[in-house]
Amino acid sequence: MLMGLFGLLAFRNFGLRKIGLGSSAGRSHALLVAAVIAPLVSLALMLDGIATMMGQSVGMLDWATIEAITMSTSMGWAFIARMALMTSALLAIVLMPSSRGISTSVVFYGLALLTLGWSGHAAATEGWLGLGHRFNNGLHLLAAAIWIGAIGWFLHLTLAAHRNPDSHTLVPLLGAMHRFAPLGIALVAIVAATGLINAQLIFGLGNSAEALGTAYGWLLIAKLALVAAMLLCAARNAAISRNESRTADMESNSRAKALASLRGSLATEMSLAIGVLALVAFVGMASPMG
Repeated sequence: MLMGLFGLLAFRNFGLRKIGLGSSAGRSHALLVAAVIAPLVSLALMLDGIATMMGQSVGMLDWATIEAITMSTSMGWAFIARMALMTSALLAIVLMPSSRGISTSVVFYGLALLTLGWSGHAAATEGWLGLGHRFNNGLHLLAAAIWIGAIGWFLHLTLAAHRNPDSHTLVPLLGAMHRFAPLGIALVAIVAATGLINAQLIFGLGNSAEALGTAYGWLLIAKLALVAAMLLCAARNAAISRNESRTADMESNSRAKALASLRGSLATEMSLAIGVLALVAFVGMASPMG
């Protein structure tokens, strides 16, 4: 949920403007609800993690155990920082003028994403290398979140254009998607490079054959397969936008065909992205060496 909030808001405030579509700075009820729920989800996940560590159910945890783990571990301090940052983001959205509040919340949510490096596999690396691993993991999450946020916004805008298939709406959207291609390529490159670095630091690329034979490896293969399918969808989107954006006066049939193709491709890409996020949660709990 944190990745979704950061990615959607970051691309809304900065990405859409960069590619010439402007940005909608107003608050929405959905945004406020998500901003309220996000810290609660983080709290629930932290309690579940503590319960797993202690071999208990969440209902059996006592305050002394929660306090001890939270205040004496790097994971606990990262959780405290994350809760403070998400709460600050919520207050920025509620109390500050819309455009300024949302821009400020993007910064807070981005910093909150970085704190996730102090749990999971990145937290197992020690010293300066461990610090580098955590920030590399953070960069991986930031780039992936913006990529997913872009997919979400383009899907939203395509659905809106489908409801009102007017060439004055569609052609600028296609042009914006075409202009997004360099940024999209950069985001994918960052995700790929930081992912390789993470793999090297977690299990060593030289040990790939051994790691891929474990449950962790199978989950990782499934994740990579979904990401590859996302890239195929992205390539199809780029091809459609490149070809159709060159035609300023599109015929009705051409508009309908382009919209249908984009709608299906973007919906598929978003579904795959949700699958990737679900697998990431399981990969983070699995051991790379069985």
